[in-house]
Amino acid sequence: MAQASNGERSTGHALAALAGLSASHFADVFRRETGLGIISYQTHLRMARAREMLDTTGDPVAVIAQSVGYPDAFYFARRFRSVHQLTPSEYRAQSKG
Repeated sequence: MAQASNGERSTGHALAALAGLSASHFADVFRRETGLGIISYQTHLRMARAREMLDTTGDPVAVIAQSVGYPDAFYFARRFRSVHQLTPSEYRAQSKG
């Protein structure tokens, strides 16, 4: 979990540097424009891609986790469940049913 958190923080700092803004100012502008914080937005994008892959591929959950940026499949499954109230496998079974 610390790795994901550090990576997400680094992403915010890198984006701020690209925009020529301080990290805090960039975070404020980003939230104002998107309605989400940087980490929440990144999670939203990752989960949308994960749902798409669960719906359209037969790839194992561990492969999908890696594909959307979660090196730990168990952490991915916990995050997915916290967002969707279903595990990735439950989501896949429900969407196929």
